[in-house]
Amino acid sequence: MARRLAPCTFVEQVRQQIAFLRHPEYVYRAIQLYVAGVPEPWEFGPEDDFEFHEDTGVLVVRDGPTDEDGHDNADVPEYVFRLESVVASQLV
Repeated sequence: MARRLAPCTFVEQVRQQIAFLRHPEYVYRAIQLYVAGVPEPWEFGPEDDFEFHEDTGVLVVRDGPTDEDGHDNADVPEYVFRLESVVASQLV
């Protein structure tokens, strides 16, 4: 029996979820990221800044928006996740 392959990578799926989270026609309020070894999901809103660094294997999330120059949220909390440790995500 042939195995079905996912049409896109996990990172692409999370990026799609973030696009739906930020889209004004949908009513999602947050995205939850489930990380291996952590009993509760991390939750982030549509205004948070997500940076995927696939070459180093990390996801960086910053509270609040970043301006065009990338300096607006320089002093806000920053969360760094190893992409291999993110096991699931869901929109709520």
